[in-house]
Amino acid sequence: MRFSTASFPMAFLLAGCIENSAYRAEQTDTFFQEPPANVDILWVIDNSPSMVQEQEEVGRRFADFIGHLEETNIDFHLGVITTDMDEENPDAAHLVGDPAVIDSEVPDYQAVFNARVQVGVDGSDMERGLEAAYQALTEPIASDANAGFLRREATLSIIFVSDENDCSDQGALPATSDGSACYDDAELLTPVRDFVEDFRSLKDDPTQVIASAVVGPEVNEGCLDSVPGTRYRSIAENTGGVEGNICDHDFSDIMDQMGLSVSGVRAAFELSRVPVLETLEVWIGDPEADTSTWEQVLEDPDQGWTYAAETYYLVFHGGSIPPRGTAITVTYEVAGSHE
Repeated sequence: MRFSTASFPMAFLLAGCIENSAYRAEQTDTFFQEPPANVDILWVIDNSPSMVQEQEEVGRRFADFIGHLEETNIDFHLGVITTDMDEENPDAAHLVGDPAVIDSEVPDYQAVFNARVQVGVDGSDMERGLEAAYQALTEPIASDANAGFLRREATLSIIFVSDENDCSDQGALPATSDGSACYDDAELLTPVRDFVEDFRSLKDDPTQVIASAVVGPEVNEGCLDSVPGTRYRSIAENTGGVEGNICDHDFSDIMDQMGLSVSGVRAAFELSRVPVLETLEVWIGDPEADTSTWEQVLEDPDQGWTYAAETYYLVFHGGSIPPRGTAITVTYEVAGSHE
């Protein structure tokens, strides 16, 4: 863990304040690592012919995921949909199974989820996962087939599991298209940024929306049956979610990471302004303690933090991920704010 023993900068104690210096405005962003009271978790599972083993592994490692919610007593909803959005599918974007919503009151809910996630492999080869998730969470389906799943006050977590890239086109591709069109005519697909905005619009507080993805890696070494899931990875990056490799034979680590994220232990935080990178300072501590006891986390891609300029996210790595119950304060000079 890359920590510094330097003293906490007393000039930056007020969260969100902006102070004018001789050259640049100074900004302080403060975040809290605390569990939500309740969370709705939508699993979007690829049901195309190559997904048998991956579905089984998600079910097998579910205990690694749900354990973090159980230990914090978070009120959770679980729902499963598929990526099949073909017109001839009458259940497109509908929650699978009965009861459609799994919560802690469902007897042996771990076994129920394990069975529920085995959605079969007879789905469309045009996997429209982003579109399926949005339709599942909006009208008319949200109040009809999926009634009771989405709660206004709950954090929303969307988890995509697929060995193909997303093909959400909202009708732009010709009706006669097959799976190859998702790649040959990729320019017709709906931009991921549109989906990010659509998902965030579901909540009064956009930070209550987190998407994660267990998808094909950028380089498919030793994993010939998968395609890089760049669109799913992009939505995870833009919402501070977790990214996992579907080519891994053991999902225990990624399921554990996603469980931590859903239960309130986040690794990524969106800054409110564009920083001058060399001025970034990051501090972690007990929000009730004297700030002189806080520790500074240093920039490090393995055991510290990095900044993703394209998404404005500060991302923690390894042992530097702030534990539950801590506060994170980030101070920096604002880019382009010369006085």
